[in-house]
Amino acid sequence: MKRYMPYPYPFPKDESPLFYNEKELADPSRLDAEEVISQDPDTEEDNVRIYIPLDLNKKAILRRLDNIIGRYETVSERNEMWYSTDVKRLLSQLEIYDQRWYLRNMPPKGKHSAEGIELAKEIIQRLLDIPEGDSELFPYDLMDERNADYLSCAETQ
Repeated sequence: MKRYMPYPYPFPKDESPLFYNEKELADPSRLDAEEVISQDPDTEEDNVRIYIPLDLNKKAILRRLDNIIGRYETVSERNEMWYSTDVKRLLSQLEIYDQRWYLRNMPPKGKHSAEGIELAKEIIQRLLDIPEGDSELFPYDLMDERNADYLSCAETQ
């Protein structure tokens, strides 16, 4: 069993941590639950709330995508569901990244930041470069959604 050394700080050193109610990032076992994941800890007597650092920057998100692509390589019927699930989780990170940049810069037009649009373009390009296999939908369904959302915004900005 691996032993973990507790971090000496009870909370992140940031002035205030960001809380996102993103079920896939927080606890994938609760994806089907109707309940909303709260910022407040569970009231269970044996509960321990853990804060997991997740750095969201362009380099980290692209590194995670490259790791997913390297793990699965060609998309096939056999791995299509898992490939898609992992990439969708990564796209949640893109959404959070984009929201933070949008709030920092408040572009006069559009609903996405320039940084989010640039990252979405790179993600789409890397998805296009995945060797074709015998999958039916992935990654084309995700690329169509992102193209429609991010790239249409790029044209209006």
